[in-house]
Amino acid sequence: MSRREKLITFILLINLTACSQLELLGANLRKATNTPLANRSLPATFTPTASATAIPPIPATPVISADSQQSALLPDFAADADAFPNATRYDIEVDVNFPPGSAEAQIEGIARIRFVNPLEQNLSQIVLMLWPNDDQYQAHMQTGPALVEGQRALPKSLLDGKALRIDLRPALAPGESVDFSIPFSLEIGTIHELAPKRMGISEGVLIAPTFYPLIPRLVDGKWDTYAALPAGDTTNSEVAFYSVHITAPESLAVVATGVESASSAAPEGKQRIDFLSGPVRDFAFAIGPLVKTSRSSAGITLNAWTLPQHDSYAQTVLQAAGIQVELLSEILGPYPYRELDLVDAPFAFEGIAYPGLVFIGSMGTNQVTESTVREVAHQWFYGLLGNDQIREPWLDEATASFATVLYYERAYGLGQGTGYLSDIRAILRSHPDSTQPIGLNVAEYKNESDYHTLVHLKGALFLEALRNKMGSYRFNAFLSSLFTQYRYGMMKAEDFQDAAEATCACDLQNLFDLWVYEGGEVFPP
Repeated sequence: MSRREKLITFILLINLTACSQLELLGANLRKATNTPLANRSLPATFTPTASATAIPPIPATPVISADSQQSALLPDFAADADAFPNATRYDIEVDVNFPPGSAEAQIEGIARIRFVNPLEQNLSQIVLMLWPNDDQYQAHMQTGPALVEGQRALPKSLLDGKALRIDLRPALAPGESVDFSIPFSLEIGTIHELAPKRMGISEGVLIAPTFYPLIPRLVDGKWDTYAALPAGDTTNSEVAFYSVHITAPESLAVVATGVESASSAAPEGKQRIDFLSGPVRDFAFAIGPLVKTSRSSAGITLNAWTLPQHDSYAQTVLQAAGIQVELLSEILGPYPYRELDLVDAPFAFEGIAYPGLVFIGSMGTNQVTESTVREVAHQWFYGLLGNDQIREPWLDEATASFATVLYYERAYGLGQGTGYLSDIRAILRSHPDSTQPIGLNVAEYKNESDYHTLVHLKGALFLEALRNKMGSYRFNAFLSSLFTQYRYGMMKAEDFQDAAEATCACDLQNLFDLWVYEGGEVFPP
């Protein structure tokens, strides 16, 4: 039986006791449509008329052995593979197709998920984010009914199709786990030069981050769901473990978070590649006519995946990434994963970072070095040191921008770093209101230009002001202590400030008020 047939069989199995409306939903999951992506919408939420009847169970989410998970981690971090026994575990099957004569790609998948209730009270619902339905993605995603411990459950649509809610009956007790499966289907369109997206196809490269139903964070006992804004990032999740099996055309390269654990030939001219991850916040992959060039840095294998016309940029990317990896490993703390992939992804903004995988949209331009080092910095600031990217985006954006300064200082000398900061100051001085604080949430900035100038650029200047106040030695010690405290975790602005003040044994409230919380004139007359 082919992978596609297995996926269809799964959907049919779920619908054994469903009414005709559910049969229609299952058909929609398998049926291609000629409706333009921009005009598509999720089907209306269906109300089941049949009782919850037991159906033949799908096998539970496979337990990934610690030994297998260790394969994605450097030897010194092997213990991280079983340091999170209650972390969510995903086992995902996807079949990727590129229909002949079409500019689109189609993905059919099944996500099997094991989730443990971390709360001290019962949990009556599971929420899943469907990020491909966000406007930042050139895609359309649908899901079928779920199987929750062998019982059919029909999720409720939330946030205009960007999220689903699955009611749990009975509720999940504290510390108990639930195993559920859900089929999903995506149609992915072409990314155009003037409309960069987080997911889509460009020059034959399929960019597919967060392509599956993702469990968001629980904050104060509630699911933290939101509709992302155009300027901000999207995913907001805790670290989890992934086992992902991708079936795709054998003529194309497949790149993904984690490490390749197995590969084999598949029917119809396809290949099946299995990937395993260590503890990561989300999972991404890319497929395309890409060529790999590799080097090692700080014990990590760096892979540059470029389109043939950009192969001359591979060494530039690898050299810049290598310097940044060594620098941040030295100042903050070592990168725990065995591999870091840097993927040529035309028009995917200048760059977007996901755990173990960086999409570089500026390949072939003179911006490629800056894009590379900034997105590599996000492997630390976001990937390992998590934060709320909607409410406190400066915590990863400002720090990643300042890490670009650190790169220039290390690679070309202090003068180059000073020059980069001078350029940023000139941009900020020309802004009509440079007194705004960097610590607002995404929605509080007037437009994307303000968000970028104030959060990214002014944020880098704040880090420079903090370094000047603390001194370079204490500043580096502060970054190291921050990494030690919050690696794989989530930090807030007050955590950042507390760690800085503890390191320097000084009061930094006025500095944080001026730059982060309240704002004010940062350029003396």
